[in-house]
Amino acid sequence: MRFDVRTLVGAVLGAVLSGGLFSTVLSAQQPPNIVVILVDDLGYSDIGCYGGEIETPNLDALASGGVRFSQFYNTAKCHSSRVSLLTGQYCIAAGDTALSHAVTSAEVLRDSGYFTAMAGKWHLKEQPTDFGFDRYFGHLSGACNYFAGDNSFRLNGEPWTVPKSDFYTTVANIDYALDFLGQARQTSKPFYLYVAFNAPHAPLHALPEDYAKYKGRYDAGWDIIRDARIAKQKATGLLPQDLVPSPRPEHVRAWDKLVPWQRDYEINRMVTLAAMIDRVDQEVGRLVDDLRRHDELDNTMILFVSDNGACPYDRKVPRLNVEPTNANVSLADSTGWSWARNAPFRFYKQNQFEGGISTPGILHWPSGLKRQAGTIVDTPVHLIDVLPTLADVAGATIPSEHPERDLRPVSGVSLKPILAGDELDRPEPIHLQFATDYGLRDGDWKLVNFKGQAWELYNMVEDRAETNNLAAAEPERLNRMIEKWKQMSLDVLKSPRLANPKILPAEDPKSNREWTVYSDTDELPVRWTRKNTPNSAKKQSQGTAKDAPL
Repeated sequence: MRFDVRTLVGAVLGAVLSGGLFSTVLSAQQPPNIVVILVDDLGYSDIGCYGGEIETPNLDALASGGVRFSQFYNTAKCHSSRVSLLTGQYCIAAGDTALSHAVTSAEVLRDSGYFTAMAGKWHLKEQPTDFGFDRYFGHLSGACNYFAGDNSFRLNGEPWTVPKSDFYTTVANIDYALDFLGQARQTSKPFYLYVAFNAPHAPLHALPEDYAKYKGRYDAGWDIIRDARIAKQKATGLLPQDLVPSPRPEHVRAWDKLVPWQRDYEINRMVTLAAMIDRVDQEVGRLVDDLRRHDELDNTMILFVSDNGACPYDRKVPRLNVEPTNANVSLADSTGWSWARNAPFRFYKQNQFEGGISTPGILHWPSGLKRQAGTIVDTPVHLIDVLPTLADVAGATIPSEHPERDLRPVSGVSLKPILAGDELDRPEPIHLQFATDYGLRDGDWKLVNFKGQAWELYNMVEDRAETNNLAAAEPERLNRMIEKWKQMSLDVLKSPRLANPKILPAEDPKSNREWTVYSDTDELPVRWTRKNTPNSAKKQSQGTAKDAPL
């Protein structure tokens, strides 16, 4: 049933005249407010309630008052995850960044009477105001300097000039989000707010006070930090006690084998990342406090997710002995720390192994949650489930026709049954793909490969960290799942190319030219000597947005 202001007013007046309570009628008639928070390049273990040592009390409170998903999947990449979150479809099926075969959650909810607003990173074609958002502040680009921004910033469809001082993107996003909520309250409509933080995506920039907070906390290095995170994950019930974590890969050097300047540089990177994540939590706290102050928290569904796992792509020459706390100095991502941040899983952003696609997922909705607060949900879910869920709780209809777009059916399912403690009915496996990284999650089993190489098969109940490849032991299951992946590629994604993938022999150890690799002698890191010449290796980068991985 769609929300109608006149119906609500009539019901309230009738209740008042008959002696009924306003709050009772309001709660019965008012659809929930909806807030979706998306972060960028967050590792599975980065926040406190997922095992991390980074201080995230506000996100931890949402988890303890709501539900945590232990298997919340994304597409392993920035733009494709945004497409899936907004449309309920796999990225290619939706028309990629053009969204030519889809409608967005903003369009669906606006047509159902919601005030719609967005703050943050867009990273798709056109602008949010072209796809159903009444209000928008943020940058259209895939990454930007946190202190200086870029020329893609927009406010309600118009160019917006970034101030020359006292600006930090993460804070500005919530400044405008709160302003939009104030405007929504003037309309008496329920609101849908989508906040897409750029953090902790590179370039790595932190506010000075946040950076100072974490100095000295990462001196122990990534091996010890990762072990501590896994121990906490097991102690809190997020992971089973008998889980065998993935081992440190060959391309990540043991911390005690790094020379002093390497350790100092890597500590600096993790201090900055922790500060950026801490700042996200502080800004989420500002948003939650605003909802609480306006007595809206109880009937607001808040969903917190990430677009992919931690990013390993080290695309800059190092700057040593500097603090990235202003627009002129930034750092790049670290492969070693990304391995630790994705604990206990393998691989990273862009890969369809768990390290790339499994990230924190928190749902908080006091008036709508029918199961015990603080529950950990082990059911696999995906960003394609967001739009069906929002439409379901709002009583909205997802259209099958559009005057300007050739719409395709959504592939996601509503997560509303999970909120009631019921089983989720998913008629099809979860299709996984970005570029030449492929996968399929079908019940307890997962099919996956690395960069178009040989297919691997894992039992996710017994081996969530994907350490025991069963492809040779289960050939029939392997072939059946490969054929299902191909069939979905053709029938759902409408991609004949993916339906006939070129699979290469497996390479071990697996590698990528953009991962951080330290040599044995190490005056300078191998990865940073792009042309293997001392001059090219010694150049100092200023950390512009174009240096950052998208």
